[in-house]
Amino acid sequence: MDIQEIIKNNQILATGIGLGGAGVFTYLIKDIPKRLWMLIKRELTTELTLTSANLSFHQTLKYIQNKYKDKNFRKLKLSNGQWGHTKKTILSVGYGMHKIKYKNKNLLIILTKDPNPTSSHNDKETLTISCVGRNRKIYDEFVKDVNKIDEDFTKIKIYKYDECWTYIRDIHKRNIASVFLNKQNKNKIFQAIDNFIKKEDWYLKNGIPYQLGILLYGSPGTGKTLLIKAIASEINYPIYYISPSNLSKLESALSLIADKCIIVVEDIDSSFITHSRANKDQSDLDDNILGGLSGLGLSGVLNALDGLFSSHGRILITTTNHIEKLDAALIRPGRIDLQIEINYIDIEIFQDFILYYFPTSNIDFKLIKIKDNITVAMLQNMLLEEYNDLQILNKIQVL
Repeated sequence: MDIQEIIKNNQILATGIGLGGAGVFTYLIKDIPKRLWMLIKRELTTELTLTSANLSFHQTLKYIQNKYKDKNFRKLKLSNGQWGHTKKTILSVGYGMHKIKYKNKNLLIILTKDPNPTSSHNDKETLTISCVGRNRKIYDEFVKDVNKIDEDFTKIKIYKYDECWTYIRDIHKRNIASVFLNKQNKNKIFQAIDNFIKKEDWYLKNGIPYQLGILLYGSPGTGKTLLIKAIASEINYPIYYISPSNLSKLESALSLIADKCIIVVEDIDSSFITHSRANKDQSDLDDNILGGLSGLGLSGVLNALDGLFSSHGRILITTTNHIEKLDAALIRPGRIDLQIEINYIDIEIFQDFILYYFPTSNIDFKLIKIKDNITVAMLQNMLLEEYNDLQILNKIQVL
C-alpha cells in the first residue's frame, strides 16, 4: 500500500497533514507583505535619517515646526534643545508619523524614541524623512533650507573637544573696532588672515598644507581672547576649542574637525607637553614620558599639527602668558606663522578705547603719561563700574 492510500484511508492523518501544510504555508507567506513593503520602499523611496545626538536633528525639528506652523500636527513634543540647556522651550512634532509637502513633494516624517537608551541623561531619538523617488536632490535642497533657518550672521558657533567635538553655544560676534591693541599688530594679524583666505588656490597648486598658525602672547588681561572672537567674527569661522589638558588627544581631535575653522588652544604653556625640552626638569620629563604613553608627547603634537589629520583651511590660534616656556619646535614657522605680542596699553590704545566709548571726549591725549601694567581688562572693568572718561583717566595716568 503506498502512502497516498494510507493518507486516504486515515481521516485523522489526512486532516493533520492538511492542517500542517496550511500552517507551513501560512508561516511561509506571513512575511510576504512586510518583505514586499520593504522591497518597494527600498526600490522606490529615498530616506534621510537623523539622530538626537546631532545638532542637525534639533535644527530640522525647528525648521519643520517653523515652516509648517499653520499645519495642524496632532502629535507634538516640548524640549529644550540638544542637551536640555536651552532657556527657550522648543515646540516640535511629536513621536509618530507626520506628512508634509515640500516643494510639491510629499514627505513622510517619522519620529521615534529608543526605549533602551545607553545614557540615562538624554533620550535617544531618531527622525526619518522619506519621499518617493530615487533622486536625492530634494534632500540637498531641504538641508540647505534647514541650515538657513538656524543661520544667524550676528553669531559664531563654539565647539569644545572632550573625546569628541561638542557644540556648546552660539556667541555674539565681536566688532573688531571694540578690540583695542596696537594698530600695527592689528594690521599684521588681519593682513595675514586675509592673504591666507585669498591664496587657497596657491596653496593647493604648490602642494602646501592650507593652514595658518598664530601665537598671541603677553600679560594676562591684555585682550587675547577678545581678539580671537573678533577674528572669528570677521571671517565668519566657527571656533573649536581644545584645552591644554587635552593636547595628548590632539591627533584624534584634528581627525574629527571641520574644514575652514579656527582651532583655539588658550594658555598652551600650561601643558607640560609644550614646554621647552632644553629647560625641562626631571619631573617634567617624567610627566612627558607618561603623556607619551597615555596619548601624545610633544613629538606627537608636532606630527598631529603637520600630518594628514590637519583639516583643510584651519587657522590655529594659541595664546600664552609665558612664551619663553614653549619649545622652539612648536612655534617655528610652518606651525606658527605669526607671533604677536599683546601687551599693556599705551597712549594709542587708550585713545582708541576712550573715543570708542566716549566719542565726544575732550581729553588731550598728548599730555598723558600712563601708569605701568594697565590692561584693557582694567579699562573695561571701569566701564562696568560706570566710570566716565575723566574718571578713567584719573585712574590710569601718572599724576
